[in-house]
Amino acid sequence: MRDIPANTLIPPKAPSLPVGPVEYDQRYIDQLNNVLRIYFNELDNSLQALLTSTGGSLLRFPNGAFHQDGYTTLSTTIANPSTTANIVVASTSGFLSSGTLLIDTELIGYTGKTSTTFTGITRSKYGSSGSSHTAGVYVAEAQAVASASTALGLAMTETDVSNQVSVDSTDNTKIVYSVPGYYNIQFSAQLLSFDGTIDNVTFWFKQNGTDITNSAGIVSVPAIHGGVAGASIVSWNVVIPVNAGDNTQLYMASTTGNTVAATYPPGTSPTRPASPSVILTATFVSALY
Repeated sequence: MRDIPANTLIPPKAPSLPVGPVEYDQRYIDQLNNVLRIYFNELDNSLQALLTSTGGSLLRFPNGAFHQDGYTTLSTTIANPSTTANIVVASTSGFLSSGTLLIDTELIGYTGKTSTTFTGITRSKYGSSGSSHTAGVYVAEAQAVASASTALGLAMTETDVSNQVSVDSTDNTKIVYSVPGYYNIQFSAQLLSFDGTIDNVTFWFKQNGTDITNSAGIVSVPAIHGGVAGASIVSWNVVIPVNAGDNTQLYMASTTGNTVAATYPPGTSPTRPASPSVILTATFVSALY
C-alpha cells in the first residue's frame, strides 16, 4: 500500500489483474485477493480523507489570479520642458508596449519602449502638471482611457496563480477559461486623478466581447487637492457561467477622461509593498447546471 503524504489526496489507480488459470489455483486466488485488497485500501484512504470536515482542502479547482503593476526607477533626471525625447529607467520589464507613466505627480504618455527606455514621450497628460523629476524616483505604470467617450479594456501583465484559467497569449485584457463552470470573478482597481474636477468612473465585465448584463458599477474619484492626487479604490465581483474557451474582460470608462488606474510603487514611510493598478481573480464555483 502506498504511503499518502499529509494533506495530499492521491487518486487510486485501477490494478492490473493477473490472468486466471484454466484450473483452480490457490496461489492465483491469493495473488488476486492481495491485488484487490491493496486497491480497496487505496479507495478507502482516499474517500476517508475526502469525507472528513477538512476534505475540501484536498481538492484542486480551476482558478487564476492576475495583476498589472509595472514600476521601476528613473535613471536620468528629467527637466520640466513640455517635451522630452526619451525617458531612461532601470528596466521596462512589466510595462505595456505603449501607455502612460506616473512619475511623482505627472502622467506621461509613451508610444514605445526598449529594455531601459520609454520613447515617443508626451508630457503633462490627463490633467497633470509637468515638473522636473530626479534620478532614482519611482516610475509606475498607469492605464488610461483614450478620451472621455471611449472605454478601456484593462490589461493583466502578471500571473500570480493559474490552473486552467489564464491570460490570453495575444491579448492581455482577456482571461481565458479551459474548464466550463460557474466562476466567481473579482477585481480591484487603484484609481488616481490629477484633474481639478471630481470624476465618475464606470467598470463592467465583458464575456466573449459582449457586455455582461448588470455587471457595471460607478465610483466617484476626488479631484486633486493640496497637490495630492484624488484617489479611490474600487472592487466588486460577479458570478457567471462560462464554457470552455470563453474569455472575460474588465472594462473602465471615465466621465472626464482623466482618471487612470495606476500602480502605487512601494513606500518607505511606513514601509509597504506596491499597490497594483489592477488585481483580478477568477475562481471555479461549481459545474454548469
